[in-house]
Amino acid sequence: MKKMIYLDNAATTRTAPEVVDAMLPYFSEFYGNASTIYELGSQSKKAMSEARRTIADALGASENEIYFTAGGSESDNWALKATAEAYRQKGNHIITSKIEHHAVLHTCEYLEKNGFEVTYVDVDDPDFRDVCE
Repeated sequence: MKKMIYLDNAATTRTAPEVVDAMLPYFSEFYGNASTIYELGSQSKKAMSEARRTIADALGASENEIYFTAGGSESDNWALKATAEAYRQKGNHIITSKIEHHAVLHTCEYLEKNGFEVTYVDVDDPDFRDVCE
C-alpha cells in the first residue's frame, strides 16, 4: 500500500475525531441559524454562547473578545483592517513580507488605497531591521 504524506496543513487539516464527535449534532440535528428567533436557531445560539464562554475561560479573556469567523482568510482580513483602524491615530505604517498569504496581501493593498503606508519586505532582506525602526 502506498503511504500518503500530506504537506499542506497550512491550507486545511484533517479534523480531529473528538472535534467531529463534538460537532456532529450541529451538522445533523441543531443546524439552525444562530441569528434567527425560531427554536432550532436558538439551540445553535446557545451552543455558540457556550463555546465562546469555554474559549474565553481557557484564554483568560472576556466573552465579548471572542469572535468566530468562517476561516483563515476572513480572520486575516478582519484582524488587519480592525487593527489598522484602531491604531490609525498612532500611525498608519504597516510592514509585511512579500510572501504572505493573499488574504494578507490583498487586505494590505486595500489599506494602501485607504491611506495606509505599506512596506513589503523581502524575506531575505538584510535591511529588514532598518525598515522596522
